Amino acid sequence: MEDRWVAHALVTRDDKALIIRRNEGRYMGGLWDIPGGSVEAGESTSHAARREVAEESGLNVRVGDAISHAVNVDTEGREIRFHTVTFRTEEDGASPVVLAASEHSDFAWVTYAEAASYQLVWHVKDTLDEAHRLGIIG
Repeated sequence: MEDRWVAHALVTRDDKALIIRRNEGRYMGGLWDIPGGSVEAGESTSHAARREVAEESGLNVRVGDAISHAVNVDTEGREIRFHTVTFRTEEDGASPVVLAASEHSDFAWVTYAEAASYQLVWHVKDTLDEAHRLGIIG
């Protein structure tokens, strides 16, 4: 089975986490996610997380420690095992969010309790649980 790596970033501001809504018609369309995507050949997971934040939200971040690592087999039945690593980040200044319109239709800054009212991608709930447990988000 082939292993593929996906890197995500938990971006926080004022005790809240940034979530972004995936465009309808795309994989997991309509669900709320956090910035992230595939790790490119020769790229580290932390670099991929930083790059994905910039591409998907227009924000610049410094990447810290990994706070979650989920493993799952491909949901489309391919012989692929995905490793999804999420990193804690800190913004380099509080800039406005500018979404990549080709990928996301909306964003929100949410507390842990507020996130429960959103339809989240499966791994985001686990990440937010851990972030709350660690005191990263309120």
